[in-house]
Amino acid sequence: MNDARESRGSTLPTDRELAARLLQGEQEALRLVMERYGSMIIRTAFLLLRDRHWAEDVSQEVFIALYRRISQLHDHGSLRPWLVRITINECRQRMRRAAWTRLIFLDKGWDERTASTPGPEESAEAISLAAVIQTLPYKYREVIVLYYYHDLTVDAISGQLQEKSSTVKSKLARARAMLKHKLQEEG
Repeated sequence: MNDARESRGSTLPTDRELAARLLQGEQEALRLVMERYGSMIIRTAFLLLRDRHWAEDVSQEVFIALYRRISQLHDHGSLRPWLVRITINECRQRMRRAAWTRLIFLDKGWDERTASTPGPEESAEAISLAAVIQTLPYKYREVIVLYYYHDLTVDAISGQLQEKSSTVKSKLARARAMLKHKLQEEG
């Protein structure tokens, strides 16, 4: 039985196993986590920040933070939600820095964002929806991305954002209304 398993290749490690290996400082485990969650993190950051380069930067920061702070993960089976939380925090930090940059360079007409588009692998519908989502204010993009792209419940989003469930529900309802209005305008 072991020979058959070895001939097929080893099975993929669970998040719990990867977290344990990361705790031991194993770089191969980091590579596996990056392969498993890299696109999810970049997609999340892109939808929140509206910039592909920023999303890639955030992705790098997330994996650096993961490697350095893996000992802070209490439930090793919850690696994905922890990575989403780190991603959200990194995006918020980036937006705060961008707000200061806008204040400093406002009179020079400088735009700190380079409007990038999703890669060619994404469908026209996904690009169109992503473009509409990106027109929403940041606080609404957060709940939409977590709810629809990460399939989190309102309670889970509440925990991720450290806000009351009623606040999350309210933001989600407003975001849906804005999306509906914008999609109807575009036909």
